[in-house]
Amino acid sequence: MQVLNQDEMPLLYSLVFGEGVLNDAASVVLFNAIQSFDLTHINLRIAFQFIGNFFYLFFPSTMLGVVVNWVA
Repeated sequence: MQVLNQDEMPLLYSLVFGEGVLNDAASVVLFNAIQSFDLTHINLRIAFQFIGNFFYLFFPSTMLGVVVNWVA
């Protein structure tokens, strides 16, 4: 981020910054989804719960980011 100047290339700066924020958000969501399960006894039901929990956390977070981006 130090190489990019926000004043000279605002679109590129926003895209790079937004991609980093999205990666951080995805890792937090994935961590929270994994942390809520006992992974010592995995079966198909737990795997589907994990996937559902991930999307339950990921999509609202992503939509919130998109809405804030459109407003800003």
